[in-house]
Amino acid sequence: MKNKIAIVLLLLILISCKKKAEQKVEKVNKPEEISQDDVVTMNTMTTDYDTLIHRIKNMGDRDSYDELFYGFMEYPFEYKTDSIMFYSKIMAEKYNYERAYFDYFKALCEKYDIQENYKDFSKIDLSKMDKVSKKQAEDWLKLMLNRKVITQENFNSVKR
Repeated sequence: MKNKIAIVLLLLILISCKKKAEQKVEKVNKPEEISQDDVVTMNTMTTDYDTLIHRIKNMGDRDSYDELFYGFMEYPFEYKTDSIMFYSKIMAEKYNYERAYFDYFKALCEKYDIQENYKDFSKIDLSKMDKVSKKQAEDWLKLMLNRKVITQENFNSVKR
């Protein structure tokens, strides 16, 4: 008799546990119950802006730079290019981060509606830029050449 009661109680416990587990699954799968504050997208910054800036300026932290860079992709065009240029210049000149050289030049080209093409530098045409911007782009390319980020061939093939 005691064994039958124990078996019945055990079955009731198992059934109630199964129902609770099913309720939890239902709750997790309902999209309206997911808080948008908890959702992290690819471009969402996981570290606050000031901390990233500090790490970039003072330590040359590449992970912080990359996170800030992808965070800027969400910004409107006019803020994005200038911000990318500012921080990539720091990372390139002060910490010699190779990717930052290309990010700066790409943002500069984007700002002046110039197509950059790192696979074929001969397709980059700086002749459409005003004199000041063109000099800025040429100086940056010279810096990239001097720091051996690009080759002499790449440098010479850019249209001026």
